[in-house]
Amino acid sequence: MARSRQPQSSSPGKQTSKSKPRVRFIFEPDRTSPNGITYSWLIHDTYNGKEKAATATRAFWLPFAYEAAGEYSEDELKELAQQSIWQMEAQIQHLREKFGLGVGPTSSANEALVSSASVAAAEESSSVTPSFAPPQAGTVAPVDIDLLDEFTDVL
Repeated sequence: MARSRQPQSSSPGKQTSKSKPRVRFIFEPDRTSPNGITYSWLIHDTYNGKEKAATATRAFWLPFAYEAAGEYSEDELKELAQQSIWQMEAQIQHLREKFGLGVGPTSSANEALVSSASVAAAEESSSVTPSFAPPQAGTVAPVDIDLLDEFTDVL
């Protein structure tokens, strides 16, 4: 899957023949927000925190970015997606071990989602096209309480 690509730089700058075009990413969340607390911890209190943040971002989004580039085969994209899943599953296991969590859902919202997924999988295996059902009244979808989703609020 190794491909050599030369990304095009859209900004003029000092680039010698040895330097590569770079993507500049500046993110300045409030230090008391979930993003601020997370990134402050990563950058100041962990070993190689910037790389950890980049690794997490790649695990979530790299297969989609490569798909959008339109230069990779379906097999390459599937392999990349599988590698991302393995990275995320390893992090899930780390969280479970670190915080003493068992396997499986721990909230009623997650139980509803897992239950819906099981029903959808059963329907799909019997050649019935599953339909999306919104959460029942009184339940909170994970998106509504997800601190990980705050990033979009600051863009």
